[in-house]
Amino acid sequence: MKFDKQPEIHVATFGFFTSFIWEMLQMPFFDVGSATSWDSTLGCTLATFGDAGIMVLAYTVVSIVNRNRHWMHRLTSGMIGTYLLSGLGITVIIEKIATSVPTQWGWRYSELMPLVPGTNVGLVPILMWIIIPLITLWFARRQPRP
Repeated sequence: MKFDKQPEIHVATFGFFTSFIWEMLQMPFFDVGSATSWDSTLGCTLATFGDAGIMVLAYTVVSIVNRNRHWMHRLTSGMIGTYLLSGLGITVIIEKIATSVPTQWGWRYSELMPLVPGTNVGLVPILMWIIIPLITLWFARRQPRP
């Protein structure tokens, strides 16, 4: 299996690294309670795996719809929209669940987190799903083509 024939690997790899930076930078918008720096780093790392997984899942949705795993090399606005909306939908569901369960599993927003009106979902995670997946596609598209 060659990496250049596996676009999902590029999405996962670049998605992971770009998401980790975002996860660390967004920490002031979350209430970490008495968590140590190490606990926060581990939490961000776990969330980053989830972010990368969501990006691969959203990428796969577009691949299935278009019957083309290499769609990122011939982008259309519809493909980008499907990719972003798939990830946004998953993100909103996860945010709603995670902010409504006990903090041992979920998380809480700090007073700094702006909320999307009428949803109680943080704006920062929504912005993450718009910005980071687009950056990820930008990096992934620059990798060798099949």
